[in-house]
Amino acid sequence: MRALIHSCLRAGAAALLLALPVSPAIGDEVDDSIDAPALPQLKVLGEGGFVYQGESDIDDGGNVQVFRYDLGVAGRTNLTDHLRWTNTFFFGVSDYDFDGGGFSSPDPWDTILTTRLGTKLTYALTPQWGISAGGVFSFSPETGANWGDSFTGGGLVGVEYRHSDTFSASLGLAVISQIEDDVTVAPSVGVVWLPAEHWTVRVGAVPASGGSSAAAEVSYRFADPVEVALGVLYHQRRFRLDDSGVAPDGVGEDNNLPVRVRVGWNFTPQLALNFLAGAVFGGEVRLEDEDGNRIAKSDYDPAAYLGLRLVGRF
Repeated sequence: MRALIHSCLRAGAAALLLALPVSPAIGDEVDDSIDAPALPQLKVLGEGGFVYQGESDIDDGGNVQVFRYDLGVAGRTNLTDHLRWTNTFFFGVSDYDFDGGGFSSPDPWDTILTTRLGTKLTYALTPQWGISAGGVFSFSPETGANWGDSFTGGGLVGVEYRHSDTFSASLGLAVISQIEDDVTVAPSVGVVWLPAEHWTVRVGAVPASGGSSAAAEVSYRFADPVEVALGVLYHQRRFRLDDSGVAPDGVGEDNNLPVRVRVGWNFTPQLALNFLAGAVFGGEVRLEDEDGNRIAKSDYDPAAYLGLRLVGRF
């Protein structure tokens, strides 16, 4: 039954993302925040934050809790009247705390580092339509692991459409390698839509290793400085382990589906503080040897999700 629920959650998230209209940049970097420089007046976005994933029981024994910290920046420059260059950088730390027996004994992994760089060129065919191509390069090692063995990368091509200041969308295809696993080929979609005054819909999905692969959010601005939103994210994290422990130079994986409420406060026109609260569902951890052969795999129970993010737009 738990496996069925886990599969349904994943399928539901994918269906939601593919059913909604599809944003030029929101799919490039989708982590604990799904904001991105999708609107043309935005030149630079910087953000950083902290998320606590509460203690959760693992089905095969033991428990786990996670402390996550990250920092990211995205910038765009116009090379010519028709050619735009967008670059993104993300660095994150996920500190896992396993306890008890079963899957948790001995600790399968401790602290995971993630560094990701994305770059994309967009050519404007008309004021509304554009085409884009770019690459994503990432390293996801456990502290002490070989950085070179944690590399993943790939590229994406897409079509972008901007209807107005209230709607922009993109649809593309991404090809991304995975650590000791098959290359992922999947659609890259995104949307930024303002259907009515005070309302915003944001959607983003792109194959990734070491970060989120999909996110969707609906927000409502109650007053000028305050915004409340309901969002869902699908995280797919895969990383290289160090040369000690139960799987030397092996591979770890952590997949889950946080559902959260975000309360954002724009205390200046450029800076916003976001408070996050919710729960993590569909949790799954997986341990593999250095060749990608499965050693252990288990679901874990829903857990609390709490966080704080600072976002700057310039």
